Amino acid sequence: MYLNFKIHFGPSSFFVLINTNPDELSEFSNEFIGARELVVTLLFFIPLLRLNSITSAILNVTYKFKFVTYKFLKLGACTLLFLTVFKFTRIIDHNLPYLICRSFILNHKDKKFVEDFNSQIETNNNSFKNKNNNLNNTFVVVIGESVTSSHMQLYGYYRNTTPFFQKIKDSLSIYEDVISPNTSTFHSLSKALTLGNYEDPKKVLALPITTLFNKSGFKTFWISNHSPAFNPGSALARVSGQAQLKFFNSKAVVMGNLKHDGELLDKVDEALKDDFSHKIIFLHLIGAHFSYENRYPEEFNVFSDKPKTKFKDEMAYQKINQYDNAVRYSDFILNKVLQKLKTEKANSYLMYFSDHGEEVFQDEDFYGHLEDKPTKNTFKIPFIMWYSNHFKYPKDYSYKKKRKYMTDDLWHSIVHISGLKNSFLDKRRSIFSSEFVNRKRLILEGENYETFFE
Repeated sequence: MYLNFKIHFGPSSFFVLINTNPDELSEFSNEFIGARELVVTLLFFIPLLRLNSITSAILNVTYKFKFVTYKFLKLGACTLLFLTVFKFTRIIDHNLPYLICRSFILNHKDKKFVEDFNSQIETNNNSFKNKNNNLNNTFVVVIGESVTSSHMQLYGYYRNTTPFFQKIKDSLSIYEDVISPNTSTFHSLSKALTLGNYEDPKKVLALPITTLFNKSGFKTFWISNHSPAFNPGSALARVSGQAQLKFFNSKAVVMGNLKHDGELLDKVDEALKDDFSHKIIFLHLIGAHFSYENRYPEEFNVFSDKPKTKFKDEMAYQKINQYDNAVRYSDFILNKVLQKLKTEKANSYLMYFSDHGEEVFQDEDFYGHLEDKPTKNTFKIPFIMWYSNHFKYPKDYSYKKKRKYMTDDLWHSIVHISGLKNSFLDKRRSIFSSEFVNRKRLILEGENYETFFE
């Protein structure tokens, strides 16, 4: 982490690591770990070969204190001193054994919280209603991956990366100032698709959006071009796990991770052809996640000229071109999905947003998305809506394209626009409601997004 990005391996990186999947871990290793990183890492293990001698040397040093014979007391005092310094200087947040122990404790507390919350739902007999129960409802929520609005022509980018969206932009609701709460899939979608948000992060394990739709009489589909997460008890794994029909386009052997989003289109077809009256389909694309060159077929290798960037080196040019090709391919996939959805004579919408953005040699001399190395582009995301001619808008529907919004409140927006009613919905947090209330968009550890990157 330090060699590649000049940052320390902190808590956010550790939590992403334990909640990722094999494909993402393989890709990260292929992209950023080479001979230099392996050699330097191995050097850190050399002291372990002499651990017994080092420990004896530390104990011998303590004999210089007055309490000569109390070895354990001296060792305990030194340990307490070190822990106090580490805790108040926050150095301990970079200590791997501490992170592991703390994670196990937090995981246990999270399980207890889920049990208590689920019990509360049952005992309080909360009502979950579909106000459009007399209609055929087909909703499609497309989750992009690592797509920043800064590289979409629809949002003012100089390259034609969104030709399909450009053609139909007059029929779209395009929100211009939407950001993600985090720069990792695990953290951002855990908040977007649950009751959790910046103010109340513990509720990321409370009432996944799929559970809510199940209770409201919908058939739920989760179609993903990702492998399942390592941790089946994590917030995001609970969201996908509660879907009634699930498909993960994972490979038995990860070799270059050449999984194109077009492989999911047949599964989308099957879901749309399902004759159930009320359906919601969550389509999780791999989008523009690195390795960018693996995200599109050869016929979408459109951009090969020198791109605009202040970082003048061949790797920057190559990565920007590959990334823009991946964004253009996502535009193609969305076209295919929307054409299929348009054949449905139903109360329907298509929602498209990205889990988080991406930095690709625009503001900083690197590519990727790291919470410990944030840039504005890693938070800026597209948020686009398409509605069918048969769509029944909520009575309080309001479209304000410049609304400042953060997707940790997306749960409320999806529930509201879908015509569902329950005691957990807060319309002040729905981007579609006339009751919407602006809130301060806090990122990282309490930083105001509006001023942090100035």
